[in-house]
Amino acid sequence: MDMREPIRPDRLRVSLHAEQLEDRSVMSAVVPEFVSTNAYAPARVLVAVTPGTNVATKFAPFAEHVVPLGFDIYSVDLAANANVDAVAAFYAAQPDVVSAAPDRIVKLNRTFNDPSLSAQSGLVNIGAEIAWNRQTGTRNTIVAVIDTGVDYRHPDLAANIWVNPGEIAGNGIDDDRDGFIDDVHGYDFASNRGDPIDTDSHGTHIAGIIGAVGNNGIGVSGVNPNTRILPLKFIGDDGTGFTSNAVRALDFAVSHGAKVANASWGGGDIDSTLSAAIARAGAAGLIFVAAAGNDGSNNDVRPFYPGSYITSLPNIITVAASDSSDKLASFSNIGANTVTLSAPGVSILSTLPNNRYGVLTGTSISTPFVSGAIALIWDQNPSWTYQQVLAKLRSSVDPIASMAGKTTTGGRLNVAKALDAIAVSPPPVVVPPPPVVVPPASPPVVPVLVSGPQVISSLFSGTVPSRYDRVRFTFNTRVNAATITPSDASLTGPGGTIPIRAISAVAGTNNMQFDAIFDAQTTPGSYTFAVGPDLFDVAAHRMDQNRNGINGEPADRYTTSETLGASPTATTFTTTAANLPIAIPDLSSVSIPIVVARDATIADLNVRLNLFHTFMGDVRVELIGPAGQVVTLVNRRGAGGQGFRETIFDDGATAAIETGIAPFTGSFRPESALSVFHGTNARGTWTLKVSDNDASDTGSVIGVSLLFTTSVATTVRTPAFADSPVVVTSAALTDFQLIVADFLARLDATLRRQVRL
Repeated sequence: MDMREPIRPDRLRVSLHAEQLEDRSVMSAVVPEFVSTNAYAPARVLVAVTPGTNVATKFAPFAEHVVPLGFDIYSVDLAANANVDAVAAFYAAQPDVVSAAPDRIVKLNRTFNDPSLSAQSGLVNIGAEIAWNRQTGTRNTIVAVIDTGVDYRHPDLAANIWVNPGEIAGNGIDDDRDGFIDDVHGYDFASNRGDPIDTDSHGTHIAGIIGAVGNNGIGVSGVNPNTRILPLKFIGDDGTGFTSNAVRALDFAVSHGAKVANASWGGGDIDSTLSAAIARAGAAGLIFVAAAGNDGSNNDVRPFYPGSYITSLPNIITVAASDSSDKLASFSNIGANTVTLSAPGVSILSTLPNNRYGVLTGTSISTPFVSGAIALIWDQNPSWTYQQVLAKLRSSVDPIASMAGKTTTGGRLNVAKALDAIAVSPPPVVVPPPPVVVPPASPPVVPVLVSGPQVISSLFSGTVPSRYDRVRFTFNTRVNAATITPSDASLTGPGGTIPIRAISAVAGTNNMQFDAIFDAQTTPGSYTFAVGPDLFDVAAHRMDQNRNGINGEPADRYTTSETLGASPTATTFTTTAANLPIAIPDLSSVSIPIVVARDATIADLNVRLNLFHTFMGDVRVELIGPAGQVVTLVNRRGAGGQGFRETIFDDGATAAIETGIAPFTGSFRPESALSVFHGTNARGTWTLKVSDNDASDTGSVIGVSLLFTTSVATTVRTPAFADSPVVVTSAALTDFQLIVADFLARLDATLRRQVRL
């Protein structure tokens, strides 16, 4: 967002996500909640690259200074007058770049809590005291508190604070050579120093809920009374911080052995850099626990990040708030698809800096209950994967009526059930009780839906007519080209197996389209091509062709067949725009050419679109045909939602685009009909025009494809001087014969005109 532009009141509501809690007649202690704004560092972008990329020249020509943040993510300082959005879009389009985005600012947005003080009723609600009969913690699971810091000197926290065994305090030397000086109890990334002391209170309160020392005769107890808390400060004393520092903190957590990261903050816009960091932390086995938000809204409709990354990242848990009566808190965000479960979050007593205690409220206060519970589950089952831990957590909630259909589990955290520690009192009987069923040592591992590449179209072709020498296949996402070799594909024809000589990326398609090249084939008959499944996208996900969430299984191998020597009665093919993504300039438009290099009479046309924008109510998208026909796909729908995700515009779709909710996913009827193109020739340059019609918000076009279905017949004239044309179906002609017939028909027409003259 250009900070020189005036901010519209309706934008302020949508973009800043002000955290309003319950109505307060008396205000007492202040509760900080974090909100990501549209503001960002004026001359810095964050760039995530594929592992192994040589970055020495990758960030030229705009970079003046490059700093590694971890996870193969880099902070790139630009010249003072650089256009941050334009440079980010430029980098995003480069090979081996996974994402590029501005370094956004995160601020504290303060709300007010209930003034009453109470005992720790939240621990009673989640069955903590029963759970402690089974497990009180082993100190094996490190929980990173990525927040405002922690008062690691607090007498109710000190014994459970992480200690770096290789570092000597206060000597100004990086004793353990981890790149950080004096990081004895964590690190302050906001000020780049080794002292993560909390000067706010939020992080200390969070730490106490997770792991205040239990059974020590003072204060309170955390959910896991014997854990290790790693303080990582990325919000500075002025209440602001940057995405880059959140990424650095998460990288520190992974590299120093943390298995859980507590993120009691969120809001604002999607951030591809933070998403990439969380994904890579998940690959290292870390669970990221995020707050659902305090807007009283539905995250399925209006995403709240980073919690809403749960739709694409399997290592995220998102937490709503419940009150002491086990009812959903009025301020808590919900989401049947985007919020996992609830935990106590109203009037929660915990530690505060300087040996104090106090009560705070919010989903940020609910989140550490879940982080502490996960640490206990892992202490009880140290050999489990994070998928097993999360499966157990989800399956052990208490169903709550007020949460039915509002979270993915419909329930509230129950740590006693998660540890199989629920005590059952047998009824008085005079006969021996029935045998006790011993619970399994490990819960069943449920499939975790992970994104993966999928072939969305393919086309046999040749450098000359009536001959095949390649198959061009297109993916729905960028693919690591090094993972696709001829051994990953196969081709059979009428005479048997045909060797594939090479597989190469098509220039300008950003590793989304590839050619499998083989010796020219002229024998009529059926040819079958297959590819996968042992290939990867740039995020290291194996192929998931059948989209069942299980990557790399035999069923994920893509297979297609075409017949040489007789054109099919109907053909489908896809053409994808090159050189994307591209930025959408504020209060302007961008035109994207899509070149179709084949003759085909269109029977049906659909459009696939991937587009991100911070305010969809600004955006108009039009498709312009080679002959100048204009179809409006969408005109300023979706208000403050954020874009199109694998969206199909289809005249036959059930839902109209004006009835959808951003971010749009699935199939929608466009504003005007695509049928205007039916019966026309597909060949030529098509244009997707995207217009931004209001100030302050911008975005990018990530990808666009035209999905054609050709007609079943072609009419040609014979060269004879007959009174009526002879109709020949395309099924009876080869491509070469059609070209000859068309030429002769044109010659016939010319001769007729000459005869009439």
